[in-house]
Amino acid sequence: MQYIFPGLWPYIERVAKGRDLHQLGRARELWHCKQIQDALGQIPRLDLKSQIELLAHANHIRDSLAMALEGIDAAILDVASEFGLPLPASSNIQNKPVKKR
Repeated sequence: MQYIFPGLWPYIERVAKGRDLHQLGRARELWHCKQIQDALGQIPRLDLKSQIELLAHANHIRDSLAMALEGIDAAILDVASEFGLPLPASSNIQNKPVKKR
C-alpha cells in the first residue's frame, strides 16, 4: 500500500476543532502552508536521502512561520500595551518579553 499525503487541511481542521478561528480557511493561501504541503506531498515518491532532506526543508519553513507568528504576537502585545488595551479573553498570545531595538 502506497502512502498518499492528504494535504495539510485535514490536520489543520483536526487541531482547530472546537475553536472559533476567524478566517482560518485563508491559511490555505499562505506561502508557508503551500510550500509545506507541496514538500510533504512529494516525499512518498523520493528516495530515503531526498525524503530526509525534504522533511528538513518543510521543518525549516515551519520554523520561519512560527518565528513570523512570534513577531506578530510581539507587535500585538506592543500596541495593546501602548494604548492600555486588554487582549481578548480568547487570545492565545503568550506575553513573552521581546527585546526592542
